Amino acid sequence: MLSLMMAGGPQKLHEYVDKRHQELGPVFREQIGPLWIVFVNSPDEFRRIFLRLEGPTPQHFLPEAWRLYNEIREQRRGLLFMDGDEWLHFRRILNKMMLLPDSTEPMCVPCQEAAENLTRKWKTYSLTGATIPNLEHQLYLWSIEVMLATLVGSRWRDWKPQIGPETEYLALMLHRIFVFSATLSMMPAKLAMRLRLPAWTKFVHTADMIMAKVRSLVPDMISLSSDGLLWMMMNEGIHNDDVVRIIVDFIIAAGDTTAVTMQWVLLLLSSRPKLQDQLFSDIKDLPPKEILRHPLLKGVWREALRLHPTAPFLSRYLLEDTTIGGYFVSKKDLIILSIYSSGRNGEDFPEPNEFLPERWVRTKDNFYQGVKNSYATLPFAMGVRSCIGRKLAETQMSLTLAQLIKNFKIECENRDGIKMILHLISIPSKPIQLKLTKRKV
Repeated sequence: MLSLMMAGGPQKLHEYVDKRHQELGPVFREQIGPLWIVFVNSPDEFRRIFLRLEGPTPQHFLPEAWRLYNEIREQRRGLLFMDGDEWLHFRRILNKMMLLPDSTEPMCVPCQEAAENLTRKWKTYSLTGATIPNLEHQLYLWSIEVMLATLVGSRWRDWKPQIGPETEYLALMLHRIFVFSATLSMMPAKLAMRLRLPAWTKFVHTADMIMAKVRSLVPDMISLSSDGLLWMMMNEGIHNDDVVRIIVDFIIAAGDTTAVTMQWVLLLLSSRPKLQDQLFSDIKDLPPKEILRHPLLKGVWREALRLHPTAPFLSRYLLEDTTIGGYFVSKKDLIILSIYSSGRNGEDFPEPNEFLPERWVRTKDNFYQGVKNSYATLPFAMGVRSCIGRKLAETQMSLTLAQLIKNFKIECENRDGIKMILHLISIPSKPIQLKLTKRKV
């Protein structure tokens, strides 16, 4: 802990672990606080862990604050908190709707409409030359709108005007719960609970409000009798409290992950005006389905997630004793996959600290232009417990990014002063001052 604090504290854990990998190699064991952790940044070992060692029902590390909250409120939660046969049952059902090749079909319309709504809103700022106020909050709203619209389907346009205040409220509460969760991750949450520290009481109060609000929205969504993801789930046999708790966690998870990732995407893209022009020329006349397949556009968010993975660390507990990188690892050990460190390894990514979306465009031989091992960056993980929302996130980011590029030139007034810090996930060290200029066609 002393070494970590001297290196900048928990906010700089990703940099500290990367430095330790450079000193000690691709696998090392270290104690941080009460935990003994095996850190791994080898792409080959990533594949072994995800595809062979984690088993059919993988277990991962959960934030202590959320585990305690679920216990004291006797909350049964969604996929993120499920384990064993229960998790496997629901995951198999949801895989068919959310991860198969044709699963983006019902996602395109809600993602495209949310992208157009955000663009219309931001046009007012481009006309006055103002930076976008409260960028983070606006992207939280955008992210929640995509999730709700995907759940509701074609009736979303009818329902959206009725729940405008609820959407604003949810965006505010989700940002607050993210802040309180991050604060509690830097202290023993059980001690904070016993002492009733403000961070704990605020966390519980905010979590209660989010749970109550989302649980009250689900019956309203069901009463719409529409055709979105919610009804697809119900048609596959997910009903009653099960559908409620899965949707609650979908909405909570959607709040910060794509909102923060889009901030990084826009920040990085602001440094490449010629790339913006090239993308505009390529996509200006493409329909949404072709935009989703555009290699350079996909390369933009893939590169952003390589440099600033939403989760710089992925965790697993293994089913049995094994060896990783030639070292014995007990099944009781917490395994941390250092995604940030592996994603900035110069052996797999030439010029590893540069934002080069072109590296993800394939050559005629079907190799990436500037990527030697794509398994070195796994922002959505892989294997049976990979991110269930991957295709939705990819669709949402591609269509929104395309819509913004079609309409604006993207600049940032404080780009050089922004660093990556860790608050549960990777966030900018200060608010991004994004400026849009209407593109003249």
